Amino acid sequence: MRRLCARRARRPFVGPLAPLVDVITILLVVLLKTYSVDAPVRPDDPSFSLPLSASETPVGPAIDIDVTVDAIYVSGQRTAASTYYLEHEDLLIEELYTRLQGQGGRAVNVRVDGGIPYALVRKVLFSAREAGVQRLTLIAQSRTGL
Repeated sequence: MRRLCARRARRPFVGPLAPLVDVITILLVVLLKTYSVDAPVRPDDPSFSLPLSASETPVGPAIDIDVTVDAIYVSGQRTAASTYYLEHEDLLIEELYTRLQGQGGRAVNVRVDGGIPYALVRKVLFSAREAGVQRLTLIAQSRTGL
C-alpha cells in the first residue's frame, strides 16, 4: 500500500543569528571598555576620598600604602595608627619602616585620604625613603575617571 502523506525529513530549527551576534558584540565591547586591572581604591571604607588629578597616566604594580583618618595600611593590612603619629613629633613611623625595610628597592604607591594633614603624609614618605624605597608615587583620583 502506498501512503497518502509523504513524510518530510525534519530539519532542526535555526533561528536568525544576526541579532544574536549583534547583542554578543555589544556586550563584549561594554565588558572590554569597563575592564580594569587596577585594584579598587579602598571600596570598604566609604569615608576614604582621594584628591583629584588631571593626569591620565596609569600607575604600575607596586606596594600600596593607604593612609586613612584612623590607620596606615600596607598592602591592605593595618600597620600603624594615624592618630598616634599625628599627635607625636616622631618623623619616623617605626611600624611602616620595619614593614618596608625588607621590601627595599621596590616601588611604592601612596594613597592618602583628602582630609589627612600634610604632616602625616610627610612622615609616611620619610619612613618609606628611610626603609630604602627608591620610587614613591602619590596616587590621586582622576577627574575624568569613573
